[in-house]
Amino acid sequence: MPLDRAAIDDALVAALAGDAALAGLMPDGVWFDQAPPNARQFVTIALFDGEDVATFGGRALDDALYVVQAIGLNTSPETVLAAAARIDAVLEHAELEVAGAVCMAIYREQPIRYHEPADVEPNVRWHHCGGHYRVQFSIAGA
Repeated sequence: MPLDRAAIDDALVAALAGDAALAGLMPDGVWFDQAPPNARQFVTIALFDGEDVATFGGRALDDALYVVQAIGLNTSPETVLAAAARIDAVLEHAELEVAGAVCMAIYREQPIRYHEPADVEPNVRWHHCGGHYRVQFSIAGA
């Protein structure tokens, strides 16, 4: 049976949302793809790229690259940097539990850090910090 990609997405969200230190830094939560409109300090996770590695009779490996970043509106850059450090501490070499699969590797391939002006006020800044994380699962029974 093919691995449900959403199960990996959900496991990433749960791992980060369950970290009390990260929740203290980013109180508006951890979201897949997009945070709610009124969120000001949050983490987003998005699938950037992926590859399914086939074997005879099915898929053997799910190899994906996610963009995981702490985002803060008019938040001190130090807070967003600290949140990115927590993201790294939680995800680097984590062993996520996903039914029907075995977590082989999670590691950061590339850091992300930038800021951008808010749409409504050019003096207000969104700070972004995190990274591209490689997430690899082998499919049980493949």
